[in-house]
Amino acid sequence: MTSISKELERILEDYAPIVKEGHQVLIGLLDGTVQLEKGQEGEAPIRIRVSPLDERLEITVDTLFQGM
Repeated sequence: MTSISKELERILEDYAPIVKEGHQVLIGLLDGTVQLEKGQEGEAPIRIRVSPLDERLEITVDTLFQGM
């Protein structure tokens, strides 16, 4: 079995209550995204999907939310 990093463990601890309520969580990375969603019956409680991006993002949080 593969171990998980302390960073991923913290993400799971912080967001597990939200995911268990049926909400999806999408975390943006510089070079991809991590999606947390509730597992189906017979699966792990939380499914983790990692999707790489074609290019690395180099923007700030202010720039990201400027249009909102």
